[in-house]
Amino acid sequence: MSIYLISLIVLLVILLIYLRLAKRYKIFDIPNNRSSHKIITIRGGGIVFPISLFIYFIFSGFEYPLFMLGILIISIISFMDDIKSLQPLIRLTVQIIVVLLVLFELFPELSLFYSLIVLFIMLGGLNAYNFMDGINGMTASYSLVILSTLYYINESLLFVDPDLIIFPLLSVLVFLFFNFRVKAICFSGDVGSLSLALLILFLLFKLIIFTGEPLYALLLIIYAVDSGLTLIKRKLKGENVFKPHRSHLYQQLVHLKGYSHLNISLSYSLIQLVINYLIIFHLIKIGNSIFWLIVLTALSIFMYNLIKNSLNER
Repeated sequence: MSIYLISLIVLLVILLIYLRLAKRYKIFDIPNNRSSHKIITIRGGGIVFPISLFIYFIFSGFEYPLFMLGILIISIISFMDDIKSLQPLIRLTVQIIVVLLVLFELFPELSLFYSLIVLFIMLGGLNAYNFMDGINGMTASYSLVILSTLYYINESLLFVDPDLIIFPLLSVLVFLFFNFRVKAICFSGDVGSLSLALLILFLLFKLIIFTGEPLYALLLIIYAVDSGLTLIKRKLKGENVFKPHRSHLYQQLVHLKGYSHLNISLSYSLIQLVINYLIIFHLIKIGNSIFWLIVLTALSIFMYNLIKNSLNER
């Protein structure tokens, strides 16, 4: 039997066991006036994401040890936060430590100046991915698109061990079955969204370093624009950016326009898939990376504001 099929079954069994334990120990996401869901739902189902990485770590002969240490640390702290909310300062401190570990894995000789820039980008990426985990199917479907794209690119470039993408993909498929529903059986929780975000950022940086093409940053453009502009606008209004809210475009489309969670999740994922297709098949020319970064980012911001303003006029 294939190691991938065995791993898929193991991850499914682990998640089923976790669901039973979570129900017993009441590890729930309880809705409030700012939530996008209305029923009590199990939190932390994304625990299968870091577990899939630990399975990879064992079978790979302990590849990428600093990165895996970062995954272990952020998964433990995030799971604790899922059970009982931790102070923002504690979460931020842990995230900085984890990102530094990943930096040492990626750039062992990077200067202090550039290290600070990458640190800032990775911290922003981590929290952006976490902020976008707010409706059924969003994290799972979007991550499926990103990881599948990276796997396809890796087939020709081989910038990373393929199993580092395959094992997490299996965990996303398992989680998708329980989360991509009108009434989700479980939510990812911080343990899932942050560990998955760290993996995707690690893979993207590996790809950009290997090819020297910053254009691949566009593989996350949809999340980047929604979370980035929402964060900036909330900060300008003097709001606490760490508190739950309904300011993201995807949240407003659900709450103001009444679109279903799954339709919005699919829309975000499909738009990102189209952009990825354009990049992979060179319809957006790799050699003009900076130009296309600016053009597509500006276009995404324009469309974001156009839709957001139309919602606010209601």
